[in-house]
Amino acid sequence: MIRGILLAAGRGTRFGTDKLMQPIQIEHDSNGVNPTPRSIALVSGSTLIASLPDSIAVCRPEQTLLRQQLTELGFDVRTSDRADQGMGFSLAAAVAACEETDDMVVCLADMPYIKAITIEKIAMVLGSGAALVQPLYQQKPGNPVGINHRFRQLLLEPSGDFGARKLLKQHAGEVSYLEVTDPGVVMDIDRPDDLHPQ
Repeated sequence: MIRGILLAAGRGTRFGTDKLMQPIQIEHDSNGVNPTPRSIALVSGSTLIASLPDSIAVCRPEQTLLRQQLTELGFDVRTSDRADQGMGFSLAAAVAACEETDDMVVCLADMPYIKAITIEKIAMVLGSGAALVQPLYQQKPGNPVGINHRFRQLLLEPSGDFGARKLLKQHAGEVSYLEVTDPGVVMDIDRPDDLHPQ
């Protein structure tokens, strides 16, 4: 099985407030209608779980409202009390919730502009036997990242921010790059200005 993983345990200190709960207006839905603004995390989560229904989200224990909202979306929500030590610990909590043979598509909750079709393409390449999959937009590497289950044990033994990025660097020769036309793969939200991309 291919499991989606949503990492939503970051504090977003550069944003100034809890950025994942900030409302964001995505231009329009598939019917051309402007939807009601939702939080950054819920937009990201909705896109992921629409593509990969068996998805896991990781939050900090105190993110009570977000955990409830993601559960209502259909996520298997896990908590990490070591999230502040680095993203690798959040990823490890999600990987531990997967079966040993599950491949993973790892998404970041602060990247709400990614399109569902991009996630589906990454999952397709991963399902064809790729070790690692990373999207490229105009030659820029982005997220989400596909990870074969054979890296499971490595991800279960995190050290700080050892996560998908360092895994890709260490195993660069095994990465399948996927050219996409989705700018959302390189658009994360770190500061309030990022809520209104040009």
